[in-house]
Amino acid sequence: MTPADVLLVTRQFAQRWGGAEHSIAEVLAELTEARPGLRCTVTDGGFDPPDRLRPLPLVALARQRKQLRAGAALAQGSRLVMAQSLVAPTLINALPEPVPVAYFMRDVAYWDQWPNNESGLRRMAKAAYRLALWPFVCLFRRENRQALRRADLVVANSSFMAERIRATCNRDALVVFPRTPVAETPLAPGDLVGMAGDGADKGGLIVRALARRFPDLRFRVHTRQATLSDVPPNVIVAPWERAPDRLYGGLRLMLMPSQVAEAYGRVALEAQGHGVPVLASGVGGLPENVPGSQWRVADYRSPEAWIQAFGPAYQTAAIARNTVHAFAQTRRRDADRQHRALIERLSALIDHGRVRIGDA
Repeated sequence: MTPADVLLVTRQFAQRWGGAEHSIAEVLAELTEARPGLRCTVTDGGFDPPDRLRPLPLVALARQRKQLRAGAALAQGSRLVMAQSLVAPTLINALPEPVPVAYFMRDVAYWDQWPNNESGLRRMAKAAYRLALWPFVCLFRRENRQALRRADLVVANSSFMAERIRATCNRDALVVFPRTPVAETPLAPGDLVGMAGDGADKGGLIVRALARRFPDLRFRVHTRQATLSDVPPNVIVAPWERAPDRLYGGLRLMLMPSQVAEAYGRVALEAQGHGVPVLASGVGGLPENVPGSQWRVADYRSPEAWIQAFGPAYQTAAIARNTVHAFAQTRRRDADRQHRALIERLSALIDHGRVRIGDA
């Protein structure tokens, strides 16, 4: 088989388009546009866990390490490997030494933190689940540190992620913000309070507490679930929405009460890019995307702290639309500049091959 110029290593690239998948697809398209005729191919190393193991991807990764390492042979003769996702560490560590690697670290899952934000029996079940998987978590983290050291270029999607990478393996990462859509003008303000996602990690309990404390306001939660449990009557449950104008239309304020350290928080920039202010947890990469301390909740695990911050945020949201829209425009220009620098670095790896880590 003729090797491709660029081998893209990812698990869910063609199956589920999350923020990380969307971003790396965009980078691949830009690289191909800058270098016409560049041949690209995608591999997941043959990673396809049996149905009974789908809830346990780290177990499947450990059991299929030999198969994954063998899949790295596809990179033989390639001029560049671009890697991201759970399968990346095992494959990167098995790549032929001459092949340059750009490792995109855009998700903290399983690597930097794995909290338990459930309650009741679900909390006990998750604690037992985490204890059972701990050896596999340790194996994955060890392989991931090795992969970060092996990579010629590490790309982070926020300063927060770059700092975590530096703390993990003393590597500097190139910060490249994902490009998020920015409307030409802010959307017309509405009176709804919006939220995307409803899981415990996303802060589902927080939005319920807010809805109960402010019964005269209407909340709209977009979720992939057909129904939600224990939802106050002033909460509108809406299907998951990809179109930004429909996701953010009619909103006065967007909530991001994340209970985990989001690597970037794409929704925050998208909402502001459409003129909707965001009240967000002051954790992870979110503070970088939300201008002004009045829009960040430092004690983000406390429902009472959210209740205290919510009232002023809702009152001032209507007059802040132009300000947050301008902020999103600035961040989009930053992202454009960073993407140009990234394409230059990737092109240099294609043209000149591997570099010493100290020169990266």
